[in-house]
Amino acid sequence: MSVDQNTTSHTKKTQDAMRSGLNSAAASAQRFTDQVSQTYGITGEGREELTRQGAQNLEVFTQASAVLTRGVQDLSREWFRLTQERLQKNLDDFGALARCRSLPDVMAAQSNLLRDNLEQTVESTRRIAEVATRVANEASQALTAQTKKAQRVA
Repeated sequence: MSVDQNTTSHTKKTQDAMRSGLNSAAASAQRFTDQVSQTYGITGEGREELTRQGAQNLEVFTQASAVLTRGVQDLSREWFRLTQERLQKNLDDFGALARCRSLPDVMAAQSNLLRDNLEQTVESTRRIAEVATRVANEASQALTAQTKKAQRVA
């Protein structure tokens, strides 16, 4: 199974688990709303408003969770891609070391290996940070959009 297929499979399982958990949370929220309504004597419009707000909050949570799940999937893909690139580069560099015939050749190859590792570490860190920043921005935008939508409805 390829990395993308494996990641997609895990993401689907995570989404299914989240969906099941959110359905359970929705049922719990409805029971809680019913209990609060009974305890405080909230009826009619007040009860409907309480239910509506609970549903909106659950919707915001659901959308933010979906964005974060996709983000974790994107981060996983990027991490696996970087790991594969690093492994291939290490194999190439060790092949170059193995072909060395003199001490100066070994020193030059080792120097290149060290420089390449440092450059790739910096580049990998930058790429992971970019994906993480994008995911955080998407989650923030989703939350902001849902909050504005809820405010317009209220």
